[in-house]
Amino acid sequence: MAKLTIDGKEIEVPDGTGLFDACREARGEALPHFCYHPDLSIAGVCRLCQVEVEGMPKLTIACNTGVRDGMVVHTRNERVTKASQQILEMHLINHPVDCPICDQAGECGLQNQYMKYGLYDSSIEILDKVTKTKAKVIGPQVILDQERCVLCSRCVRFCDEYTKTGELGIFNRGDRAQVDVAEGVELSNNYSLNTVDLCPVGALTSRDFRFQKRVWMLKAAESICPGCSTGCNVRLDYEADRIYRLKPRFNPDVNGRFMCDRGRMTYKAVHDSKRLVDPVFGSSTLNWVEAISQLKSLVDRDKVGLVIGSAHQSLEELHLLRVLARATACQVVCGGVAGSDMAEGDDLLLSADRTPNRKSLELLDMGELPNGELVAKIENSSGTIVILGGDPGADEAVAAALKSAGNVLYIGTHQNNTTELASHTLPGCTWAEKGGIFVNKDGRVQEFKPALKGKGNVREDWRILTELLAGAGMPEVPNSLSAVREALNTLLFADVEINLNKLPGRGVPAGGESA
Repeated sequence: MAKLTIDGKEIEVPDGTGLFDACREARGEALPHFCYHPDLSIAGVCRLCQVEVEGMPKLTIACNTGVRDGMVVHTRNERVTKASQQILEMHLINHPVDCPICDQAGECGLQNQYMKYGLYDSSIEILDKVTKTKAKVIGPQVILDQERCVLCSRCVRFCDEYTKTGELGIFNRGDRAQVDVAEGVELSNNYSLNTVDLCPVGALTSRDFRFQKRVWMLKAAESICPGCSTGCNVRLDYEADRIYRLKPRFNPDVNGRFMCDRGRMTYKAVHDSKRLVDPVFGSSTLNWVEAISQLKSLVDRDKVGLVIGSAHQSLEELHLLRVLARATACQVVCGGVAGSDMAEGDDLLLSADRTPNRKSLELLDMGELPNGELVAKIENSSGTIVILGGDPGADEAVAAALKSAGNVLYIGTHQNNTTELASHTLPGCTWAEKGGIFVNKDGRVQEFKPALKGKGNVREDWRILTELLAGAGMPEVPNSLSAVREALNTLLFADVEINLNKLPGRGVPAGGESA
């Protein structure tokens, strides 16, 4: 262990700790910086994190300096502050200072550092600023403004070290140096939008988010990406019941600080024009009072012949679906069509399994069936077929069987092949409009939270299922999501003492914290 003094505060840190991290611990905040990032190699190019170490004749950059026992460090004295101001002046000499039209305004590192260390009159006489290319499309997701770039090289290092695709580089020298893609190359890897997150200024911006909303108007909710079984932790940024973007939320056990571009676009389905927004029985659109009054005739005891779940639904919803099967003496409980929702994955974060919750089917023993077996179950069913989420009708053989079935009740979010075959549909909430739990491919139990009000007359799926349970004659039904979770605590996690109502932000392995 190394003992050192930083701004008069004595701390002790493990040998080998970087001075940058030690200063963060002592100060309670990071040193000013552009190029440093904990998941990337040290570049030491922005020079903003300079500190004074007693015994050293010159200031030193903290990011590229290790601690040693007995160090005395100053991070806030006049000498350090003046150096930070000089570095900021150099960054601003050729910067366009176009904050009023920049998407990064409100979360810009250059703005933040200037407000904290700047607020001074420049001593440099500026005649003509160096101009560079503006609003250059460098890939399907990203636009580059070279004039705003501070040459921190984060984006270059990300493409070299994380994706290993190497699309970006720094070309030319001096004040003519600029980030760009090589001729004939575009930034098209499936993690390209992480470069926008990494950019401390507004040099790289998202084509999807560009000019859509000022960031200080956005609210945030913690959620889980529903795009695949990795279960990336995300921050859902929204305003006035509309999502504007998804950004990765740090979880060292799942996705670190990054996420794939495909996952970022999953929010668009929430606002899709094909959303189910009203209960439909036969050819009639009903309100919920009318719909509930008719549910009893569909799901009364002995009237449900088959229930089909989906790996897109939450753990709580799948549990209630299984409870419904038992309450109606249903003999067949299925998790959907085996092998559905599979595509190509990669070695980083994108899983080939495009569902967020297939592990919950395993936990609840709701096995998926090959399409031939599911077809046989449908054809032999003599009662109502209840389908919760997914799109089993996308399989041609299953679709043919459903078409010949009697009552098919579908609970879901969007028009799809199955809604075309269902005799009755009930509109459920999307992942952004409800709370729930997903269990990712590694068995990590994670909670997602609601951000938006449901569109139209949609209802949370667990509430719809409790209405079905009441219609089936079940004497007591859960009256809250927490009550459903309490039942699951006893059913699935009593031995490992997991409390689904008190999950940590990082989630927990299904086998408990020690797993």
